[in-house]
Amino acid sequence: MESIMARLLSLANKCICSFLPVAVFLILTGGIVSAQELTDPLIKTGLLRNFAQHIEWPQEEDIDTFRIGIYGQEPEFMSNLLLLESVELKGRPVSVQQFTRLGRISAVHLLYVASEKNVELKRIATRVEGNSTLLVSDRARNQEQIMINFLPLKDGKADFEINKANIINANLKITPDLLLLGGTEVDIAGLYKESQRGLQRLKSQIEELTQSFRSKSQQIETLNQEIEDQNRELEVQKELFDAQRQKIIQQQEDVDASAKQLAEVLSEVELRQQTLDSKIELIRDQELEIERHRKDIADQNKILKDLEQEIGIKEKDIERQKSELSNYANIVARQKIFLFIIIAVCILIAGLVFFIYHSYRIKKNANREIGEKNQELQLRQEEIIAQSEEIQQANEEVIATNEALEAQKSELQLTLENLKLTQSQLIQSEKMASLGVLTAGIAHELNNPINFVSGNVKPLQRDLDAVCSLIDQYDELIKANKLEEQFGPVTEVKAQLDYGLLMKEIKNLLAGIHDGADRSSRIIKGLRSFSRLDDEKFQLYNIHDGIDSTLILLHNKIKHTIKVHKDYGDLQEIECLPSKLNQVFMNILTNCIQAIEDKGEIFIQTASSDIWVKVIIKDTGTGMSPEVKAHIFEPFYTTKDVGKGTGLGLSISYGIIEQHKGNIDVISEPGIGTEFIISLPRKQSDLN
Repeated sequence: MESIMARLLSLANKCICSFLPVAVFLILTGGIVSAQELTDPLIKTGLLRNFAQHIEWPQEEDIDTFRIGIYGQEPEFMSNLLLLESVELKGRPVSVQQFTRLGRISAVHLLYVASEKNVELKRIATRVEGNSTLLVSDRARNQEQIMINFLPLKDGKADFEINKANIINANLKITPDLLLLGGTEVDIAGLYKESQRGLQRLKSQIEELTQSFRSKSQQIETLNQEIEDQNRELEVQKELFDAQRQKIIQQQEDVDASAKQLAEVLSEVELRQQTLDSKIELIRDQELEIERHRKDIADQNKILKDLEQEIGIKEKDIERQKSELSNYANIVARQKIFLFIIIAVCILIAGLVFFIYHSYRIKKNANREIGEKNQELQLRQEEIIAQSEEIQQANEEVIATNEALEAQKSELQLTLENLKLTQSQLIQSEKMASLGVLTAGIAHELNNPINFVSGNVKPLQRDLDAVCSLIDQYDELIKANKLEEQFGPVTEVKAQLDYGLLMKEIKNLLAGIHDGADRSSRIIKGLRSFSRLDDEKFQLYNIHDGIDSTLILLHNKIKHTIKVHKDYGDLQEIECLPSKLNQVFMNILTNCIQAIEDKGEIFIQTASSDIWVKVIIKDTGTGMSPEVKAHIFEPFYTTKDVGKGTGLGLSISYGIIEQHKGNIDVISEPGIGTEFIISLPRKQSDLN
């Protein structure tokens, strides 16, 4: 337990040190300055450096110089940004470079895009894609394309927004402290709803275009039918014209042959000439009508070609929009999963910070009280010494009184030692009570979101299986009806998305979420069991549950190097103080873990009789010498380095076992290991 508290306090100090410059900067940007107001470029320069402090680049340990670029014309901001070259970032020098054209942007770790270049944000993102570059924009409106975006100052305070999905897609990692700088996250759900509304509008447009296409197709078919009918009529008229022409030729030959008979048949020739003139006029009218029909047909063919080209363009737009919608839906689905995980992690971190701060306040108050007590005791001791010196200077007649004072002094020393021990136990008890309250609160708050995640994984898996089954049935119908050519674009989209690998990846992600939720549930169960508050009342309790919950909390220390063997006997519930027994198990198991330097084993065995219950905890650590073993239960005795232990863990554990009217024995040999044997009565004679 001492090791856990020491590590938590160390983590608190690191958090305070890392948040201190950010807190100072936020206070400055809030308008609390003594000499002059900070300018907008200076505020952005400070935030830009803090952004880099809370972002982790791939293979960051191999970076020799952090390169920061600015794209656009902001002279004042550029002059402030050059100041960063005089300081180090994460222990490495900083290089600042300005770019005026998109084609000259080279590999940088952080690129600031001026507000005048926001229209090129999409092209800039494409330019630096694959380089793990953090993009910081200034008042960009399109939240889908940003990573970190400065917003206009509000009442003189800096404000910015973060799109975590784009940062993660750039292969960058965000530390949880980034949100503490005062920024806000982009509303991914709002973007998703907006995309859904756009998708619905696009579907409506597609339906309208489809209906228009069908109407145009029907009109084209009608025009084609009319053209075919007119062509048939033209063929018939052409045949009539050819026949009449042949007749005219024949008649002309008859006229030439019968020239001698011209006089006799002059009247008949004139009659036939009139008939011929009328027919020629009719033919001319028919030729004009045919020419007019040809022009109409040519115009209709031109209209038909224009409609076909327009339909082709619309079909290409529809296919492209379908592809973009499919890709965006996949991205949104993954972002939702990452969002749930990030929310859970943020809640855990917030609870941990609150616990560290509360523990620090308790320790600070306790140290102040101890200092006051020590001063009082020091004054008292000085008074006793002064009295002793006066008595020694007196006559031999007061020897008996001097001896009485010496006895009183020894008694005061014993009282002082008891007071120190009681004070330490009270402080430790208050710490454990605070830890129990905080742990129970954290477990209760985390239980609801964890239940929400674990409760929705199986329905999501079932729905995904149903969708996969539906897609497989579509594939079977396409193959059975030989419709591969008609569904060629769909097959190409599936090939581009690598449909099989995508579905496998989604199932693996769901399995990982289910496993994480299950592990989180076990940890929460362990926290709730470990933090039971019993108000110093003996109650029935299964000590196996206490040992298991303690092992869950210590899992991070033992999972890679220590193997735990449990041999539980058939124990019934015993009358005890559960939280105090859990504290005993925590102290002893922590000492066992610390005694194992590299790899080792811990054996836990329980047994019972009609009256007593035994718990045996044995490790294969370094063991103890007889001299050390003789003092391990004394208050403030420790073999650990300064700052790593208080020497109260086993002393408090010994007192708790005595409070339960039990006993604790230790068997230890150097180089072999240590064995703790705890004996407890099954029932207490004085139930409170």
